[in-house]
Amino acid sequence: MDPSTLALQAVGGFTVGALIGYAARKVTKWLLVAAGLALLPIFALWQAGVLSVDWGAVNELVGRLVQWLGLNLSSMTSAVLSAGAFGVSGAVGFVFGISGGLRGTAFPEPPARRRFVKRRAYTARTPSEPRDEE
Repeated sequence: MDPSTLALQAVGGFTVGALIGYAARKVTKWLLVAAGLALLPIFALWQAGVLSVDWGAVNELVGRLVQWLGLNLSSMTSAVLSAGAFGVSGAVGFVFGISGGLRGTAFPEPPARRRFVKRRAYTARTPSEPRDEE
């Protein structure tokens, strides 16, 4: 395979993976907020004694979810590895995008300069200049 084609596939895969990871991070944040807000009244009713929770069924549901993820992650891993440079660099880009990119690394964001009060420009006077008296 031509090295330029391989490099183009690697860069393209990383870019696409990073964009998908970034979008997944943003969507997941909003979905978790919505789920928390939806579960808040249910939790309040449970605490008040109006609702009862079958914890055995909840544990069974979580167990089935973990089992399903385990079966499907192995097939996703083989699909990524069979896609070659595009798939592997796409997976790396996805992890990069979902982890926040360069935030908190050796490339810090510049600090924001905010002023709560607008100040007048200060001009330095020499001691020999007379003071303006009002």
